[in-house]
Amino acid sequence: MMLGIGKYIIGGSRGLLKPEADEAERLEKAGSVSSTSKKNKFRRHCRRFWCIYLIADVIFLAIFLPVFFLVAIPAIAQLVVNKSDLRIINAEVMHPTADTVRMTLEAKVNLKLAMGVRLDPVVFYAFVRSAGHKNAYAGIEITGQTIKGNYSLGVTDQLTPILNMTSWETFVSQAVSQKETALSLYGVTTGYLGVLKNHFVLDKDVAIPTLNKFAGFSIANSTFVLPAEDDGSNFVANITLPNPSPLSFEVGTITLDLKSGNTDLVIGKATVKDVTLRPGNNTFPLRGVIDIGTMIDNLAEVLSSQGPAIRRGALSLTAVTKSIISNGTLIPYYTKAIGSLPLVANVSIGDVLRNSLAHLGSGETLSDSDDKRRRGPVQLDGPVGYGDAYSQVASLKHNRHVQKIFEDENPERRDAMIDSLAQYYASL
Repeated sequence: MMLGIGKYIIGGSRGLLKPEADEAERLEKAGSVSSTSKKNKFRRHCRRFWCIYLIADVIFLAIFLPVFFLVAIPAIAQLVVNKSDLRIINAEVMHPTADTVRMTLEAKVNLKLAMGVRLDPVVFYAFVRSAGHKNAYAGIEITGQTIKGNYSLGVTDQLTPILNMTSWETFVSQAVSQKETALSLYGVTTGYLGVLKNHFVLDKDVAIPTLNKFAGFSIANSTFVLPAEDDGSNFVANITLPNPSPLSFEVGTITLDLKSGNTDLVIGKATVKDVTLRPGNNTFPLRGVIDIGTMIDNLAEVLSSQGPAIRRGALSLTAVTKSIISNGTLIPYYTKAIGSLPLVANVSIGDVLRNSLAHLGSGETLSDSDDKRRRGPVQLDGPVGYGDAYSQVASLKHNRHVQKIFEDENPERRDAMIDSLAQYYASL
């Protein structure tokens, strides 16, 4: 009887129970039901409150999108402009007048963007940083164009009024006297990056090498001319004005006072015509008048100022700009800047004597000798020994042109001065 009862027991036909597996299966089913239940609850929640969520999304986008397009993107665009590289490749200031110049400016800009940026026309104002862009000295008009990669932009031979003379004089003074200065540029324009429109502000200082007080200035091929030309010119030479910068300046005709050494004693005047300073060394002919009478009248001061230079076999000349004229017009800003900068050069006494003696024997005029002076110092024909050298200079005592120069001088003193000069020349 007992054996037959088992088949009526609930679960009796399942065999042995596996507690661990059964528990895991139970929990998995419970978790699945719970996850499904949460998703269903969330769906029901969203269906129930969809209107609230829609309104919240609209409010969020209404706030976020204007901020993104009006604040974030312009800020990113402005940051790109601020971080961009800008280099001056070439700059020319030509045809100066009292209140205008013709300007050429070429710059390289790299926005470091893969796609191009289209710019509206813009005026870049050149200014001195200490004075601010509101006191800009020039406005450079750039046409609208698309900038991409390492791009060149600029203007060529643009007539540019001088907007602020004080700022312009400051910039010219810095360009002449400093080793390096800043070309400060400011401009506001609209740029298009694809369909996005943004306002850009360019406010940059571009460092450029400048004239550095004409370091390396020299006077070479100096020659005293006897007799003097009809205009009184009795001195010719070549001057070299170095320009280590990428800037080019058309200056004009420079009139100079020539002073002895570092004194204020003016011993002559000179003119250098048609000066244009381009990158590199610039050499120009100089024509002038040396006042021998003034030198003799102030001989003690001249010798005192020339002592250190004479011991090195040279004469020290200081050239001071008195005026600069271009196309018949006085250029005050160049006159002021370059005139404040004395240019000192040591002139070889030996070269002066050799060139002067050769010229005295050649009978050339100043005009005839200009081309020869550009090619280098004049050389005497054949070797000159001590006796010949002394005789050539000593013979000047009998030259009528020399006698005319020293006509107010005691003949014995004149001959003694020439003999001393002959001895010095023969010892070279």
